[in-house]
Amino acid sequence: MSIALDGFEVFRQLGKHADVFGPIRADVDKQARALVVKCLKTKSVGLDKVRGIRTALGEDQFGLLLDGLKDAEVKSVVTRLDKHHPDLKAGTTAWRREHLGALADGSSAPHAPPVKVKKAAAKKAKAEPARLQSEVVDIYREGGKKDR
Repeated sequence: MSIALDGFEVFRQLGKHADVFGPIRADVDKQARALVVKCLKTKSVGLDKVRGIRTALGEDQFGLLLDGLKDAEVKSVVTRLDKHHPDLKAGTTAWRREHLGALADGSSAPHAPPVKVKKAAAKKAKAEPARLQSEVVDIYREGGKKDR
C-alpha cells in the first residue's frame, strides 16, 4: 500500500519554511507556476474560478503570472472566458493580456452571445413587399361591400 502525499500541505510547509528549502527555491517557483498555468488552461475552470485564483494569489503574483504566460496561452484562456467579445479575433496580444487581467479582477465582464434572428423570419422580412394601404385594399378585404 502506497502512502499518498498531500501536495497542498507540502507546498504550504515549503512556503512557511522557505529558508530551510532554499536550495530548491527555483524548482518550487517553476512547479508552482506550471501548476497554476495548468489550472488556468483547464477547460472546466470558468471565470469564477479564475477570479478565485487571482484572489488567492494576490494582485501582484497574478500579474506576474499573466506577464509570464505565452501569447497562445493567453489567447486560449481569453477565448474560453469571453468567446463572444467582438474584438477578440482582431485584438493584439497586449490587448488580450490586458483583457484577461480585467476579466480576472472583475473590472470587465464577458460579452453576451449575439442575438440571432431566426432564418424564417429574416427570409420573410426580405421577401415580403411593403403593404399597400389604400381604400381599394380595404374594400377587397371587406368583400367589396363598401359604399363609395
